[in-house]
Amino acid sequence: MKVHSEDFEIDLFPEIEDVFVPENKGYEDVFFPIYSVKLSDIDERWGDETIHMIQFNEDPYNTETVKYYKDYCKDCMIAFELVDGKYKFKTDLGFFNLTDDWKDYHKQTKESYFKSKESFIKGESDFDPEDLIFGGEPHWWQSDETPLDPDGFPMLFVSEFETDRICNDSCDKKMYLFYSHKHKLVVQIYQIT
Repeated sequence: MKVHSEDFEIDLFPEIEDVFVPENKGYEDVFFPIYSVKLSDIDERWGDETIHMIQFNEDPYNTETVKYYKDYCKDCMIAFELVDGKYKFKTDLGFFNLTDDWKDYHKQTKESYFKSKESFIKGESDFDPEDLIFGGEPHWWQSDETPLDPDGFPMLFVSEFETDRICNDSCDKKMYLFYSHKHKLVVQIYQIT
């Protein structure tokens, strides 16, 4: 559902096929799209590709998933390649394998996300797109974790979002979205209180 803020056209709760590349089997079980914006709204030189904020809930206690860690996919961080405005995950979905102890938390995240999406579509949500933050400097809850692109330069901060507004994660969690246009690289970091 597209809404307008002061500077952006925002697509809230976009469909999974509008966010991820066609070969996205299994993505719907671990990625929950919150909103999308055109890169040209952030920097007019970047064209009409779209960037997306994604909710996710990986198992912090499953040490077996470390084998799927990559430069930009590790503890509290995930990354995507931007391909024609859609995301391709930068590592294997085994990154999201769950221990039995974490399955209930993941289920809560997924169920509360879809409940929030349904409420928003019905016009019954108090989620206000005007409260979304774009550009400027991130409001870090902990220390500055701005990622560096493959050339060693700080990536551009795009947006931040507190997930408890739409999902029950059993903790306070804020996600930060960064982008490198040169490398078509999207990185999301989260911090908790």
